[in-house]
This record gives sequence, structure tokens and C-alpha cells, in this order.
Amino acid sequence: MRKWILATLIFSLVVGGGLVFAEDYTFATYNTKPFEGTSINVALVAEPRSDALREFLPEFEELTGIKVNLDILPYPTLQEKQAVAVTQGTGTYDVVHVDCVWVGQYAGEGWVIPVEEFIERTNPEILALDDFIPSVLEEQGMWEGKIYGLPFIQAVFGLHYRTDIFDELGLTPPNTWEELFSTAQILNESLKDQGIYGITFTGKRGVQLQCTYDNMLWSFGGDWYDENYHPTINSPEAVAALDYFKSLIPFAPPGVLTYDWDESANAFAQGKAAMNLQWQNAAPLCQDPSKSQIVGKFNFTLIPGKEQPDGNILRTPTFGGWGLMIPKDSRNKEAAWEFIVWATSPEMEPKLAYAQPGARYSSLQDPELSAKFVEYEGMLKSLPLAKGRPRIAAYSELADALEVALSEAMVGMKDSQTALDEANARFEEILKRWGYLN
Repeated sequence: MRKWILATLIFSLVVGGGLVFAEDYTFATYNTKPFEGTSINVALVAEPRSDALREFLPEFEELTGIKVNLDILPYPTLQEKQAVAVTQGTGTYDVVHVDCVWVGQYAGEGWVIPVEEFIERTNPEILALDDFIPSVLEEQGMWEGKIYGLPFIQAVFGLHYRTDIFDELGLTPPNTWEELFSTAQILNESLKDQGIYGITFTGKRGVQLQCTYDNMLWSFGGDWYDENYHPTINSPEAVAALDYFKSLIPFAPPGVLTYDWDESANAFAQGKAAMNLQWQNAAPLCQDPSKSQIVGKFNFTLIPGKEQPDGNILRTPTFGGWGLMIPKDSRNKEAAWEFIVWATSPEMEPKLAYAQPGARYSSLQDPELSAKFVEYEGMLKSLPLAKGRPRIAAYSELADALEVALSEAMVGMKDSQTALDEANARFEEILKRWGYLN
């Protein structure tokens, strides 16, 4: 009797307190339900893939017995609410949604746990770790060589272009920034009378402007700071990249400097521009007959780059995306891991593809999906080359300083050198305050 009571108590502590259930239990086998009756709280950013996942939660509960309470929040709300929860150790969430630029803070500050031990105890066919594109797994889920989570929602910059117009004018997608300029010029001169401009992009102050510039900055040989965290955002390469970015403005719609993601994507979808420098996630909008005038008349390909002395082209598409991680204070860590593996599994990727693409070779190379989603081919080429923004804790402040400088230069308030000199001084102040510089 005493043994039975003790066993019951241990089971209760294990399931309710988030301890390891059993050393020999294999996650994602689904032949037993050791966490049945457990409820977990999951935070996700308000994007289509998050909403799509909600539809399949009854399947997960049927499979595992775990009930998921899903909290889908807009980006600013999610950022604030998660940060408060994980820093105060309230145990509010069992799974958090981590923007790739937050990984260094969440993992580096010990807010989330590494999951290597869980990985070793997970059905390898369902986990299929080597099916993730390595650069995506590293950027969204890893910190200092350890895995802290798995990718869920990813994005990469590229070039959207009108295939019908390019065919008509005998043009091919530009490979270098110089070719992009000349192509935009040709398109503008040929089509402006029809109300079609050569190119569109996000020109409004904010993170999308910064992400667009990063594509150019890195391929021009610039960066935010060097290996010792000394700011380099006013380097000759950084200034040249910004001057180049400004040179595209005459070939864009008149309101381009007020365009955020939505305006830029809609301008292209409505046929107002022949090219768009944009995340791949604008492609579904262009395929929607109710919102697009270019269905079946566009494609997505690699971002242009800078030709190197050896003749190779350095392309550095900006990377973005989100990973699922387990907070240190979660009381249901094992049930949380069961959810993460299921939500990111090869079986789920095709089910969620209609909302947003996954991060696995198996789904991005799937012939049926590739035929339906034209951006897949370009994504497969782009993701291995993609470069992520700084993932240090000071990122948000640095980004804001850079976004101010970029906007001031783009609208003509300041020349590129002056704007970036001021940003560089601000970078130094921020990096010192955060302890990266003495």
C-alpha cells in the first residue's frame, strides 16, 4: 500500500512539476500518454502559421493527452509579456516563441533551457533533426553550440519579379546590385507611362527598412560591429551600401518612403511595380486572386549581391524567423517538448504550408508543394546563404538607432555619411552601457 501511494505521489510530482517522467521514455512515440491530463501554456506571435496550428491542437491532444492553452499575441505585446514572464520566473508559459534576434538574450541570460537531453530521448524519425536546413536551425534554435529550440516560422529576403514583364522585355533577374539598378531603370523607363514602376521596397522608418538595408550592407562588406563589438556602421562599405539604396528611390512609386511591409507587398501585388525587394512571405498575397492582379505572373529568386574580385557574387539575404523554446521556470518541460517536436515535425509542415512555409528540406523540396508555392525554389537557394541580424541583448536599441539613421538619409534630411556617423556614435554608447565595450 505504501509503495502504491509513493508511486502515485511520484507520478503526480512528475507530471505536475515538470520533472523528467522516466529515463526510458521516448518522446514522440505516441504509444503511451504519460502526460495525459497535463495542460501547457504556449505563446505564439500573431502570424498565419500560428493561427493555422490552432486548428490542429485537438489532434495533438488526442495523440498525447496534453491540452494546449494557446496565447497568440501581436509582436509588441508578445515581446513585452514574454519578457516579463521569463525574467520574473512566474511559470506563466511552458513554451515561448522566440524571434531569432532574441535568441542571445533568452539563451544567454538563462531564460530558456537547452534541449539536448530531450533530443537524445526523442523518436529520431519524428524529430528528423537533419531535415532542418542547418542555417535555419542555427539561427532560430541554437546559441553557443547548444540547441535551445526548434524552428517554427521562418523568412528570408529575396527578389520578387514580374515574369510576364521580364519575358516581354527580354530581361533576366539581376544577379548583382549594379544589375538591379540598371534593370530597375530600364523597367521604369519602359513602363512608367503605364503606371508601373521599376521597383518597390519598404522605405518607411522601422525594422523592415533596416532588414532591407542589411541585404546590401553585408554584401558590400559592411557590418554593425566587428568581432570585438566596436561599431562599424559608418564604415566606407556601410556608407556605400546606403548610398546605393538611396539610388533606387527614383525608380520606385512616389510614396515608397512611406511604405512598410504591407504597402510594399500590396504595391507589387497590385501591379504598381515590376520588382520588389521583400521577404518571401509576400508571395502568398500575390497568389491570392482576391488581392492580387499578378497571379501566375511573378516569381521569387535570390537577392542580388556584390561581385567579388574573384568573379563570385557575394549574396547575403537577410534572415528572419521564430523558434519554439522552453522557459527555465516551466512546470511542464517534458509536455512542452512533446508539443514542440509535434508542431515542428515533418508531418505537420505540409499541413501548415498554406499559412507559411516551414524550415525543412522535406517540405521545401516537395514537388507538390513547390508547384503550388512559387517561393519555395528561391527559398531553398537563399536560406543556406542567409545572414542573421545581431542576436545580442542590445539588438533592439541598436536597431532603433540604425533605423533612425537610415530614414534620415533616405528622406534626404542628412547625407549617408552624417547619418551613419551619428548612428555609430549611438552604437558605441549602447554597446558600452550593455557591457560589450569598456
